[in-house]
Amino acid sequence: MRLSPLVLAALLGGSLLTACGPSGLEKTLPEPPSPARTGPALPLTPVRQPVDLAKFDTDPCGLLTKEQVAAVVADPPDIVSPRRSSTEEAVGCVWTSGKSPAVSVLKPLTEPKTLAALKDTPRRVAGAMDSWTEVSVSGLPAAIFHETSGANDCAVGVAVTDTDMLIFSYRGEGAPSVYWDKDRCGGVLKTAEFVLGNLRSG
Repeated sequence: MRLSPLVLAALLGGSLLTACGPSGLEKTLPEPPSPARTGPALPLTPVRQPVDLAKFDTDPCGLLTKEQVAAVVADPPDIVSPRRSSTEEAVGCVWTSGKSPAVSVLKPLTEPKTLAALKDTPRRVAGAMDSWTEVSVSGLPAAIFHETSGANDCAVGVAVTDTDMLIFSYRGEGAPSVYWDKDRCGGVLKTAEFVLGNLRSG
């Protein structure tokens, strides 16, 4: 499976439901969100602190609160439209505001389904996903990478179990949000931190 078509299919579907709210709405957040906390690279397998994906499988679009949508998609969040995405290749959610690139979280259903498998794909080995930087997010193995040249996208793959990963991404032209206009990967990492925390809560 090539990852780019997977993400593009989801984002194209999500772009059909963009919504623009009335201008002049007040921001939800009193101050910019803090950067995500990342740690050193971890072995990609085994995953020592696996995440239960039951909430993701039931309602992936419910994994960001209103304040979190404001922090990583658009503030005010009332202009954001979440759309559940389900294809043969991946399931998840895409958030769009009509003014910024789409923000998505997807779980691949076809190979590569794990971060270790993604690292070993011919595309990655050939340099098509540079730069590949391994870190950890919320105690889980993760990698930051770009699927295309330039600064218009950023993705973060996170190994959530020994058999699954989640891929968080910003795709599209323009500023991803008022808070991450100069740091797309920072915004993607913050999205991952939020979603993983919500999956583990309750």
